[in-house]
Amino acid sequence: MKNKKIYITLLICAIGSMGFVTLLFALSEKGLHRDNSFIRRFPGHPAIKTHELDLTYDSYYIAGAADGQIYLGNASVPLNLWVLDTALQKKQTIRLRLDRDSIPNRAPQLRVIPPHFFLMDGTIPVPYIFRGNTTNWKARSILEEPLYFSRAQPMDSLTLAIKAMSSKTKEHVLGKISLADTAKMALSHELLQKQVDGVFDTDGLLHYNHQLQKLVYTYFYRNQYIVANNDLSLNLLGKTIDTISRAQVKVATIASKNQRQLAAPALMVNKSSATYGNYLFVNSQLPGRYESLEVWEQASIIDVYNLVENTYEFSFYVYDIGKEKLNEFKVLDDKFIGLIGNHIVTYQLSRDRFKDMYDHHTTAMDSPKIENTVNSR
Repeated sequence: MKNKKIYITLLICAIGSMGFVTLLFALSEKGLHRDNSFIRRFPGHPAIKTHELDLTYDSYYIAGAADGQIYLGNASVPLNLWVLDTALQKKQTIRLRLDRDSIPNRAPQLRVIPPHFFLMDGTIPVPYIFRGNTTNWKARSILEEPLYFSRAQPMDSLTLAIKAMSSKTKEHVLGKISLADTAKMALSHELLQKQVDGVFDTDGLLHYNHQLQKLVYTYFYRNQYIVANNDLSLNLLGKTIDTISRAQVKVATIASKNQRQLAAPALMVNKSSATYGNYLFVNSQLPGRYESLEVWEQASIIDVYNLVENTYEFSFYVYDIGKEKLNEFKVLDDKFIGLIGNHIVTYQLSRDRFKDMYDHHTTAMDSPKIENTVNSR
């Protein structure tokens, strides 16, 4: 009987301890998501919604935007392209033509930078890159040797900025592919900084800013972004205004497959981003101090950074459509273009607030400058 009471007491203590730890974890998670020490600025009407269009399906993605036109690729039908005006009134359907009968439909990426476009997939056993002209939408294969990459953004008609997996370290790296004559790949093992495993902790979104002529990379799981020169040297290491400086990811290895995977959901810091002119736009996932959770349930928050001045400028809301939140977006001139579920929306950006949108100080960013802070104006 005495031993039975001891076992019951130990069981109660164990259950109580687990419950206490769970409570502490829940409170810490709540504090992490809600009680951040940073404060956002929401000035009056920096972005006003102007147009909305139902695309019927949610398989579209933004393949490019230029000269008052928006180019939408379709993940389900990779050779189909929609061209819309920024008022979302005129639509043209285009069928891409390739010098090949068929392509694997795994993860093709369509990128349009008039007068050229690219259709690419660097994740399959036999990767491909097609390049064509927007005057006739015909493309030919220009990749003779297999080069592997997960994401690619055109820097110009002959160069692609890429995110890839290093065969040497098995970690994410940034680089570029030169398509002049024969395709050549150059990688930088210094730009992305490993904190946990070099794969999940360094994951993020790659952009190319054509106005500043810089590569821009935003991390998913930490409050950092990278600005790099065309030669893959570091120009700027900036910080977003939240406080998550270390990626909160837990990685497990499946021994039988020799594969790594997330052992638990990672804390997303920066969901999506875009860059245009002097600015970086970041869809943050972390509320700041004094922010209403009711608003977070109805809208996505876009934080705006000035890449030239290395400053946080302000934030604005992009409102949900039904229960759907902002998925991806792009900025063209003074237009914010977003995909929300199966809808596309445009917002007019205030020229007063975005006064540097057309003032592209490319020379101001020519000399390397490594920064670890973002000033708040």
